[in-house]
Amino acid sequence: MKPERTGDGYAFACAVICGLGNIPVKAALLNLTPELFNFYYFVAASIISTLALIRKKERREVLSTNKNSFGLISFLTLLFTVGIYTQIAAVKLIEPATVSFMSRLEMVYVLILAYIFLKERLGRLEIIGGIIAIGGVLVLKLGAGVEISNAATLMMISAFFFAVAEILTKKNVDKIGTMRFVFIRNLGAVVIFYLLLLYRGQAFLLPDSKTLLLIFIAALLLPILGRITYLQALSRINISRASLITQATPLFTALFALIFLGTVPTPTEWLGGALILMGVGLVRLSGLKIPFPGPKAVVKPPM
Repeated sequence: MKPERTGDGYAFACAVICGLGNIPVKAALLNLTPELFNFYYFVAASIISTLALIRKKERREVLSTNKNSFGLISFLTLLFTVGIYTQIAAVKLIEPATVSFMSRLEMVYVLILAYIFLKERLGRLEIIGGIIAIGGVLVLKLGAGVEISNAATLMMISAFFFAVAEILTKKNVDKIGTMRFVFIRNLGAVVIFYLLLLYRGQAFLLPDSKTLLLIFIAALLLPILGRITYLQALSRINISRASLITQATPLFTALFALIFLGTVPTPTEWLGGALILMGVGLVRLSGLKIPFPGPKAVVKPPM
């Protein structure tokens, strides 16, 4: 089989896995606050990433962390933590499929930030795509209920912080490393959400066994299997092609939400989501190429 077809298959698998991974997140949030969910989610992710240190290669990478790498990863952890926290808070309010549609706005922020800070020129399709995507968010924010409007605001914040983190990650990918970043980020996020729970005065209630299982499933699907399949795709096809395929994630999220949760987006949510996907699709089709130094960029797999 040609590498391109295999790469497309991995990208498609990533979209399916991430679409499925959003369902246990929503189910677990029925019994938890966003703060408690994130705390236990990253505890689970930390356990999984610690087990990966059994392999000598991963252990060597983590132990070779220097001050510069640790400082950079710590700053990225803060950015990712804000992005994840606001995203989970949005999932708490509305259906996961709608949140997944809104998360595509991140690409538009990347485009704008690349233009401002990297002086990357914008093509006509990129400008049109960005306007259409933002229009989709406005449809969701202004044409739906209060909860969806609040969730749209949270997702605009989330997408911005993820986009800033992605820009920094791409520029410094050679200093970060995959296992080093995942391990330090997971532990750092546990500390941040622990402190947030203390600040908000929330009790550290242990979830029931079903909720804990849902959290572990989400931690396995989204940051582990989702990342692995995305990296496998990037090793065979370019980023633009892989990202175009993974734009199907919200559609799989909607399908799995219907099957497992019995929910489906409203017509307004479908319209706003379709506009966002259309806009981001135009941006990707325009062949956006940002000249980051270092090896091939690695971007966050979609939620």
